[in-house]
Amino acid sequence: MNNKIISLIAITGIALLLTACGPSVKRIDATGNEGLVTVDGVDFKDWQIAAEKGVNSLLESGVLSRADGRKTILMISTVKNSTSQHINTRILTDKIRQAVLRSGKALTTTAVGGNGPDDTASKQVRRLEEDDMFNQSTVQKRGTAIAPDMSLSGEIVQQQRSQGRMRESYFFFHMALTDLTTGLALWEENVEIVKQGKKPLMGW
Repeated sequence: MNNKIISLIAITGIALLLTACGPSVKRIDATGNEGLVTVDGVDFKDWQIAAEKGVNSLLESGVLSRADGRKTILMISTVKNSTSQHINTRILTDKIRQAVLRSGKALTTTAVGGNGPDDTASKQVRRLEEDDMFNQSTVQKRGTAIAPDMSLSGEIVQQQRSQGRMRESYFFFHMALTDLTTGLALWEENVEIVKQGKKPLMGW
């Protein structure tokens, strides 16, 4: 067997090995339970659980209903991340806000928020009153935006433990609804999620 044949066999073998070891990627159902589960982090299913339980509790409490029949205007304040992980808490607040809107029991404002407005257009368009390029009868006027009645805030806390090769993370999702007139909390809910995992004998 000459060197050319040996080289060809070697290259073919390496190519087959690389193909076999390559990544296998697939799409999964975002509403299912097929996703990866990590002990230390907040996974997409954890967000779904926390948002669903929080929304159900909020809507069932009846605090969004007003005696005058007007829909409550809800502002999304801040959700403090008190975990050891870098997580985007907006995943939780957006899920709750969208569910509240779909319920028809309240409206939400994007003109004001705990970290600033989600949409700065409400303020920007009112500055057009000073711009003679625009037909002033079409410009949104100052004093017409509707202020929120209530504010949704929260905090995510994490506690970690380990025993031998076993690791455990406890995530505590706290959510609260505040009456912005009185400053009183009208509703609060806690969602608790505990995850365990065992370290492998070798490596990480």
